[in-house]
Amino acid sequence: MKYIDVLLSGLVIGVLMQGCATSNSTGRNGTGLNTVGQPITTSDTAGPGTVACGPLTGTSVTTAADQDLSDILARSSAPESLETITADTDIPMVMNEKVQYFIRYFSDIQHDIFAKWLERSEQYIPQMKKILKDNGLPVDLVYMALIESGFNTHAMSRRSACGPWQFIRSTARLYHLKVNWWVDERRNPEKSTLAAARYLKNLYDTFGSWYLAEAAYNAGPLKVLWAMRKQKTDNFWKLAEHRYLKRETRDYVPKLIAAAMIAKSPATFGFTGLTYEKQIQDDTVVLSHQIDLHVAARLAGTTYAVIKNLNPELLRWATPPVPAYALNIPAGTKKTFTEALDNMPRRELFSYKRYPIRRGDTLYVIAREYGVPVRELRTMNHIWNVRAIRPGRNIIIPVSPYSHRRAISYAKRTRTINTSYTGYSSRYIYYRVKQGDTLWDIAHKFDVTISRIRFSNRLRGRLIRPNMILKIPKIVARED
Repeated sequence: MKYIDVLLSGLVIGVLMQGCATSNSTGRNGTGLNTVGQPITTSDTAGPGTVACGPLTGTSVTTAADQDLSDILARSSAPESLETITADTDIPMVMNEKVQYFIRYFSDIQHDIFAKWLERSEQYIPQMKKILKDNGLPVDLVYMALIESGFNTHAMSRRSACGPWQFIRSTARLYHLKVNWWVDERRNPEKSTLAAARYLKNLYDTFGSWYLAEAAYNAGPLKVLWAMRKQKTDNFWKLAEHRYLKRETRDYVPKLIAAAMIAKSPATFGFTGLTYEKQIQDDTVVLSHQIDLHVAARLAGTTYAVIKNLNPELLRWATPPVPAYALNIPAGTKKTFTEALDNMPRRELFSYKRYPIRRGDTLYVIAREYGVPVRELRTMNHIWNVRAIRPGRNIIIPVSPYSHRRAISYAKRTRTINTSYTGYSSRYIYYRVKQGDTLWDIAHKFDVTISRIRFSNRLRGRLIRPNMILKIPKIVARED
C-alpha cells in the first residue's frame, strides 16, 4: 500500500473514531512468573498477517531507526515477527511474561468474574463467530468482546462506551449503529458485532498487523500511529515497552491472548464445573408501526421482561417510531404473535399521553416533568418553533400507560452520615448513593426515569460514586 493511501486512511479513521474503551480493570505488571498452560506448537495454518515461527520469547523487535513513518507503515503489511498460531486458533499468539501474567490474573485473582464471563459467552459466541467469518476476519477476534465487556450487552464504561464491543457514540454512528432516545444498537449483539467487524477490517487494512489493529481498537488509530512514529517501529511488543501508549492499550493485546487461551481450554487453567448459558433462540417479526412491549409480551404469551431481554437495544417500553422495526420474540411464538397482531386494532397497540398545554407551560418545562427530551417532543408533535405552542393545544408525550406511579414516603433531614435519605425539599428529595447502587436501581426505587435524575444532577454519563448526594425529582415520585 502506498504511503499516502495508508497514512490518509489512518488519519481519517483516527479523527472520526477515537477507539473503544475497555470497561474492565487492568492488573499490575507481573514479572518472573512461570509458564502457564501447555506449550504452543507451530502450525502450517496461518491467518492474515501471521506466520509459524520458532521460540516464543517475545523480546525480538523490528526497528527502523533511520526510516520515517512511510517506510514503517509500508513494511507493516509484512508478517510481524513472533506471531504464531496453533491448530485451534486463527489470531496471532505469543507466550511471554505479560501474557503469562494475565493468564494468572484471570485464573486466580479474577477467577469468579472470568468464570461468569465464560458461562455467559455461549449465548453469543456462535452468532458472533459467524458474522466475523462472513466478513473474512479471524473468528477468534470474538474474544475481544470477552475482555471488553464479558459479553454483557448492558455494559457501560466510565467513558460511556457501551455494549458487548464497547463502542463510543461517535464510532457507533460512523458504522451505522443507531443511538438515540429510543434505541441504542451498541447493545444489540448482532448489529454491534457487524459494526466491530467492519471497524477491525479497516484497522487491519491500515496497519497490516492484528496486534496493531487490536491496539488501535482500544486507543484509536492516531495514538498508535503517533507511537509508531516516535519509536520508529511497527512491532507492538516494542511499542509496549514505552509509555507512548497508555498502559491500558499496552496490556490490551496480552489480555486478549490470555483470554482466548483460557476460553478455548478452560479446564486447563482451573475453570471447571462451568454452567454455560444456552444460546439465545428467538423469532423475528417486522413491525410497520410502534407497539408497546407490554402488548407485545401479551401477544407472544410471555412477559415484558423476556421481551426486553431479547431486545437489549430498546431503551424504552416500546419500539421506536420508524416505518419498519424487527422485534425479537421467543422462539416458536411467531405464528401466534402474528395472528393475534392481525386481529388487534392498531390504536390498542400503542398509545401516547395527551397533554393539554396550560398557561405558562414551555416545552422545556414539560420535557423536564416527564423526562422526555425536548427534541423528541418537537419531532413527535411537528413543532418547529418552540415558542409557537399555545394554551389549550394538545401535544402527545411518549409515556407508557402501563407504568404505575408509587407513593413514596420521604424521610426528614438528618445529620447522620450513614442514612440513605438525607432530606427533602419542595421539589426534590436527596439520596445518598450506597455501595453497589446504579442509576437504574435508584430510578426504579423512586419510580423516576434515569434521564430525569441525570438532568436534575447535571450528570453527563451514568457513573455515580458511593456517598454522592443525588437530587431525586419529587414531582414525579408523588404522582399516583
